[in-house]
Amino acid sequence: MRIPQPRDRWIGKALVVVFGGMLLGLLLAEVGLRLFGIGEQGLYQWDADRGWGLRPGASEWQSREGNAFVQINREGMRDREHSYRKPADSIRIAFIGDSFTEAEQVALKDDYVSVVEDRIRTCPRLRGKSVETLNFGCDSYGTAQEFITLQRSVWKYSPDIVVLLFFAGNDLRNNSLDLEWHMCQPFYLLEGDELVLNGPFIKSPIFRAECAVKFESRRSAVLNVVGDSIIRIRAAARGKKALFAEVESNAVAASRPTAPSQAVTATEPGLADAIYKPPQNQVWEDAWRVTEKLILAINADVRAHGARFVLVTATVGSQVAPDAARRAQYAKSLGVKDLFYADSRLKEFGTRAGIDVLNLAPAFQNYADEHHAYLHGFANTKLGTGHWNEAGHRLAGELIAGHLCNLLDSSGL
Repeated sequence: MRIPQPRDRWIGKALVVVFGGMLLGLLLAEVGLRLFGIGEQGLYQWDADRGWGLRPGASEWQSREGNAFVQINREGMRDREHSYRKPADSIRIAFIGDSFTEAEQVALKDDYVSVVEDRIRTCPRLRGKSVETLNFGCDSYGTAQEFITLQRSVWKYSPDIVVLLFFAGNDLRNNSLDLEWHMCQPFYLLEGDELVLNGPFIKSPIFRAECAVKFESRRSAVLNVVGDSIIRIRAAARGKKALFAEVESNAVAASRPTAPSQAVTATEPGLADAIYKPPQNQVWEDAWRVTEKLILAINADVRAHGARFVLVTATVGSQVAPDAARRAQYAKSLGVKDLFYADSRLKEFGTRAGIDVLNLAPAFQNYADEHHAYLHGFANTKLGTGHWNEAGHRLAGELIAGHLCNLLDSSGL
């Protein structure tokens, strides 16, 4: 047996001191970051089905875009508490969507879901019934995650109507394994004519475990700061992936003898100009096909539960900026007649499939022009970009409430 030498004991003590110092430093950093409110856990947590979801009971003041207090209820909804049992003589309307529906930029009372509940109470077609709205929106969700939310979370509340708010600005990208850069989520792919869950989140247990660790590690302020830095670096690199498809589309168009000049980059980070024109390559064609199949699947599931489905298309800031000349110039640079391709396509798709579709963009554009009002953007961001501000939510809520009021009349609910 080898007898430990003095040098070995010295190295062992040195390692203990080094690792002890590192642990003490991490502990002090953790305490310091928490005292200054840096690297807090935030509103989101790991979700084994959807990749992430809102953390029950979480709350924070959000001032990155707009300024609002965000409180998550015990069921993981940015909403007040709701009982599972639907009250007698009531109509329940469930809303699924992404960050436009979660709406952390504005106060809860000012988001479009709350506006719908407030405005629809004046609907003469209610025949004495009350209306309750439920908000299942979550930041960065694509249609696949919204479909899973519908199946897993919505039906226990027995809604009479389900509204999907679709944001073409990034939902098409979110639904594409080739375009999306957030891989910690389920994707549906088409095998023949059938939707099949696929992607690394589904097929790789190791990748799922890595995703789980990423979210669970957010309980630590130090790891949050490190993780956020890594995410920003990776997002900047992977963000070019969607741009590559856009560049390819522009290159194809530019190769035509009469092609107009093309804008290569989108007007907002994370948005692609490809949403304003028919698919120019297979990547975007597949994104559209998967998206439309998912909407059909949602519609089928809603009908199977005896409820009514409404698809609402949200607006992109560039569509509804209160400057007609600027909009026209932007459309001309893209070689399109207007900025409503996605809205029109989904409207026509809904007509063929028997799906009720409400396009918000035309009415938003008219309102913006008439009132010279910005419906996207805040004082601490850039007006005309990003999410709906209070005026945008109010207008969206009023338009949706009016549409649903007509639906209640025709459906006899």
